[in-house]
Amino acid sequence: MSSTRVEDPRVLALDDPTATQALTTHSLKARLWTGRSSTGKFWIAVAPALVLYAVFTVYPMGQVIVASFTDARGFNRAWEFVGADNFVRIFSGDPVLMEAIGNTAIYGFFKIVVQTILAFLIAVLLHRQLRLGNIYRAIFFAPMVISPVAIVFTWSFMYDPTTGTFNTLLRSIGLGGLAQDWLGNYDLALYSVILVDLWSGLGFNVVIFLAGLSTIPGEILEAAKVDGARGWKAMRFITIPLMLPSIGLVLVLSINGALRAFDTVYLMTRGGPGNSTQLYMTQVFQEGLVNNNFGYASAMAVLVLIVLIAIAAVQNKLNNRVADEEGNR
Repeated sequence: MSSTRVEDPRVLALDDPTATQALTTHSLKARLWTGRSSTGKFWIAVAPALVLYAVFTVYPMGQVIVASFTDARGFNRAWEFVGADNFVRIFSGDPVLMEAIGNTAIYGFFKIVVQTILAFLIAVLLHRQLRLGNIYRAIFFAPMVISPVAIVFTWSFMYDPTTGTFNTLLRSIGLGGLAQDWLGNYDLALYSVILVDLWSGLGFNVVIFLAGLSTIPGEILEAAKVDGARGWKAMRFITIPLMLPSIGLVLVLSINGALRAFDTVYLMTRGGPGNSTQLYMTQVFQEGLVNNNFGYASAMAVLVLIVLIAIAAVQNKLNNRVADEEGNR
């Protein structure tokens, strides 16, 4: 009875230069990985992501911070250090910037207050066992998966003063006197743009609130009903306190979105008519890439960055406080 001899792959590799090189490389990688601590493995694993983050986020951010202290006017001339002159100019009462800040405050009120309240109420309704509840959830979330450009194109068509959906509908029901040039009217343009952003961003907040509502134990709500806490009382004393982390998250994201609002306004009106829809970030774009005042625009962007970091720090502190209170219960 003959027996088959199985050769050791490492012995066979000695006769094959390619196999020898592959085996050597594999052994080297194994020694580099297995010989390290868990901390070392962690840093090796995240190193590619850190490099990409440093190149595409940290470095550009550093450039903007440096430019905010210079008279930078593009990249074709040398930058000269001007100290805090750009920041002084921001707080000196530039009329266009002041109008942009006022518009941003109005936009922020609707984005932060109105949209949050609407999203919370809709989430409470959808959380109940409604017929076709999943279809309603899909309807509210649908705008989040639509391209912003497609949203702007659709709403611009609806706002068209001649053939737009809104004016056509008003004329068809005998209210043609209410037809407006929605994006061309100085007093209406900003609110017309705000309506688009409210519609497109509402679904995301609804999803966050639904996730928060799903974490509230049903036993607590049942006990509240037994004690007579129903309707508004149950929402005020039970639902809202237990939803504070979700509410805080939505508020932070809404503030962030209000301060960084740009795409919808720029695509629909480019800040017009006049400066009626000019927001803070569209003014940053105007100063930096249109007026070529890159240093001044960088200083404006740095202020937004500082505000966003401060808001994130406050939100993180509040979350830690809530977590500590829950842990002590």
